[in-house]
Parts: sequence; structure tokens; C-alpha cells
Amino acid sequence: MSRFWEKVGVSIASKIGITAAIAMVAAAVLGIGYGWIRSHGPRDTVKAESGSKVYVEDLCFYRKGTKITGKVYRPAQNLEKALPAVIYCQGMSYGDGWCRSIASAGTVCYAFDFEMEGEKNRTAELETVLESIRELRYVDKGKVFLLGEGNGCPTAATVTFSHPRHVEGLILVSPGFNPLEINRKARKYKGSVLIVDDTLGRSANVSEILDYIH
Repeated sequence: MSRFWEKVGVSIASKIGITAAIAMVAAAVLGIGYGWIRSHGPRDTVKAESGSKVYVEDLCFYRKGTKITGKVYRPAQNLEKALPAVIYCQGMSYGDGWCRSIASAGTVCYAFDFEMEGEKNRTAELETVLESIRELRYVDKGKVFLLGEGNGCPTAATVTFSHPRHVEGLILVSPGFNPLEINRKARKYKGSVLIVDDTLGRSANVSEILDYIH
């Protein structure tokens, strides 16, 4: 009798051991999968806050394991409708004021921090953002614009001229250079470019930008 219970005990122990091993393998696989998604996936929503006119959401993208941190601004009354979008390429300031003003008038706007130094890296990060923004359900992928300010102007121009089919138009705030002369691709660009003079004031600038977009 004792041998019978001994066998039963061994059998149960074996089953428990096998079950535990399977659970550990499954957890490892899920962990690896989650890590891959975080390092390669297009987005990661962190949190959101609602306002009277503009809905603001933390929105991050990933490029080769590097997290690109930013915020997406959307008009609160059209959260599910596919709208034109503006990607703001910052200079010295983050651009919260620009994005809120643009979004309050019915356009999605996204601003982000460049994570790495060097124009090549900045260009690659903006290309990742452009590709990811076009995948969002509330963005009209046929109407995506790049807005550069200060140091963000050359990067915005370079990406626009390299991806003319994905960028409807280019907006540059006091760029200090002729965007159609910065490289070979610029001379072949057939899209429109809006140069904004920031000395006219934010209200006039935003009105000009919105007229250009719509």
C-alpha cells in the first residue's frame, strides 16, 4: 500500500514539475515578445488628459530600441474622425502652444523630442514618426504635413523631399534658408512649401498655417 501512494506521490510531483516548467517557458516567451514589441512596435500610449477643446495624449514611438517621446494633440469633438495631421519638428522650444492652437482648429498635431544628436539620427527619427503617424486610425494619411521651427527646419525639409508621397506639404517657421536649395532632392520636389514669418505673431501664423492645410 505504501508503494502505491509512493508512486502516486511521484506521479503528482512529476505533473506539478512539468506544469511549472511549462509556465516558466510561457512566461519567458511572453516576456521576450513584450520586450520585442516595446523595442520595435510603432506606439505606446502612456496617459491622456482631456481639455475643453483639445485632447492631449502622451504617445511614444520606437526606432531600433530607442524610445521617441512625444504628445499628440487632437480636437476633442472629433476624436474618431480621420483628420489632417501636422508633425511639429522642434527647434529650441517644444511647441505646445503651436500644437494646441492647430489642434483646436480641427487638425491632429504631434510634437516630440529628438533623442539622438546629429542630423542623420534626427532625420531617421522623424522618418519613424512620419511612418507611425500615418498608421493612426484618426489621421488622414493622405494629408500629413511637416512643420519645422528653428533647428527643426532642415530636418523637416530633408524628410519632406525624401518622402514626397507621404508628406502633403512643408511648413517652415523663419527657416533662414531657401528650402528648395538645400539638396538635390529639393529641386525635384513638386509639393508646396509655406514659409511663415514668426514676427507676425502666433495668431496670424496659426491662421496662415490652417489656411494652407485646409
